[in-house]
Amino acid sequence: MINKYMPRRPKQRTNIIPYWDVIKRIIVESDVVLEVIDARMIGLSRNEEVENLIKEIGRPMIYVINKSDLVKKEVLRENLGMFGKEKVVFVSNRDKSSYKILLYTIRKEFKKYGKRILPTDDGTSEGYKFRLPNAEIVVGVLGYPNVGKSSIINGLAHKKKAKVSKKAGTTHGMHWIRVSDDIKIIDSPGVIPLQADDDLRYGLIGARDIEKIRNLDTVSYGIIKMFMKNDKKAFEKYFDIIIDDNEKEDFDLIIEKIGKRKGYLQSGGVVDENRVFTNILKSWQDGKLRI
Repeated sequence: MINKYMPRRPKQRTNIIPYWDVIKRIIVESDVVLEVIDARMIGLSRNEEVENLIKEIGRPMIYVINKSDLVKKEVLRENLGMFGKEKVVFVSNRDKSSYKILLYTIRKEFKKYGKRILPTDDGTSEGYKFRLPNAEIVVGVLGYPNVGKSSIINGLAHKKKAKVSKKAGTTHGMHWIRVSDDIKIIDSPGVIPLQADDDLRYGLIGARDIEKIRNLDTVSYGIIKMFMKNDKKAFEKYFDIIIDDNEKEDFDLIIEKIGKRKGYLQSGGVVDENRVFTNILKSWQDGKLRI
């Protein structure tokens, strides 16, 4: 029998079926689900397949916009419309009060919806075996690699509970973390899988280490395009260059300007493009290059 709660198997993905099993289990076991999103790339770091699955299973969801200190407030406000009536909480490690707001929102959503039980095929709740620990509120945390799931958990717990690293994929195995007397969090590999060939998204959200990205030029051009559209001045200031309006779509020229300014030159004065690509991407992933 086909389980209606299993997501449709997405196309053009490889070796990720176990991850979808983990994602489904997290959602089923949770009373409230957090989708952690990178504030700098709200659209790219959301996953509609996961969001639809959360709604289908019937769990309240909170969008947690992480790293919100890296984005101007007016830019954040402009993006609020895409979430409709869903709950949204902006979080930053520099603002510890943001975690108090998130805890309050979790409790409020739980109180509004209450515990959810997955019914069996005959319409009863007998045979429900997923939830093992006793906790008043069980919270699942989902998101793409490196959007900051571990830092969210640590912020909620007020101390270091989950391993945090700039290296992608540092959380292994599924376990439970108590963050307060009434809240437990499911911590897991819990990553939302990406398409195997999606270098642009891998690079922009930091889901893959720089040395493992095959198309550095594609990712770098994506970052440039984003800044030319949203904040050209911030990009110019960071790299100490001037880009005329008629040059905004000439990415090769922009790369050349950065290379010359940084002194990334090979023999004959030719710009070392790979060094420029690496510098752009590293500056973005480290949060030094900000919108």
